[in-house]
Amino acid sequence: MAMDHSTWLWRRGIPLAECLGVLLLTGWLLQPTQETVWQEVRARQPELNLKELGDNLGQGTLLGVLGGFRSIVADFIWIKGYTDWEKRDRPNTEASVWLAATVDPENLQFWDEGSSMIGLDIPAWTLRQFPPPKSAAEQQEQNAEANRVMREQGLRAIDLLEHGLKFKPHSYTLLKDEAQLYYRLSNFPNAEPTDLPNAAAKFREAADATTQPYLAARLYIRLLRMMGKDREAYDYLVNNFYPSLPNNVPDVQKA
Repeated sequence: MAMDHSTWLWRRGIPLAECLGVLLLTGWLLQPTQETVWQEVRARQPELNLKELGDNLGQGTLLGVLGGFRSIVADFIWIKGYTDWEKRDRPNTEASVWLAATVDPENLQFWDEGSSMIGLDIPAWTLRQFPPPKSAAEQQEQNAEANRVMREQGLRAIDLLEHGLKFKPHSYTLLKDEAQLYYRLSNFPNAEPTDLPNAAAKFREAADATTQPYLAARLYIRLLRMMGKDREAYDYLVNNFYPSLPNNVPDVQKA
């Protein structure tokens, strides 16, 4: 995710003076919005409800003012979020991800990488913060807390992806991301009965959203079998998946 800022600027084809001007304008325009978001984040620690942030941005007015600068402003917000991510600052990382995605919802990277940051990275930070357990009871408490955090953050990431799919409803990447998160949640002790079926459904949607559904379709079939739906898995394999596979492509492994 790291990037060289000077390379990023020049790849945009924007002279340095203009970039500085845009940055100053961005800071001025976003100052009221940023304060609102940071206050919302601080007020809700540690239980954030970032689903409401979009309503607090006043994005109709803000985005109208930004006009053609939307993507540039969103990129600056994303860079700030990456800095927060490096610091392992959970609230500001999440807020920056949502801000960037709200300002420029057509950028697939914000939804895709943002969901990984929220659903995978933040739980990993939490696990590393636990001290070595001194007893079996303490180990059990840590495991329960770890499972709780993993589920909470996984659902936050899924929520982000659901918002992204409103703008990119047939995105193979976002559908696959959501399927993988649901499957991950299904493997923890506090799993819900709907996690595995949700994962299977999203893998099926992902397979239908691409002309090369090899991985997603295979995982869909596998999950159907895990749920005891062998006949459904067989019918999908014979009637949908296998006939769509190209011949003489070794990576496809049609045989």
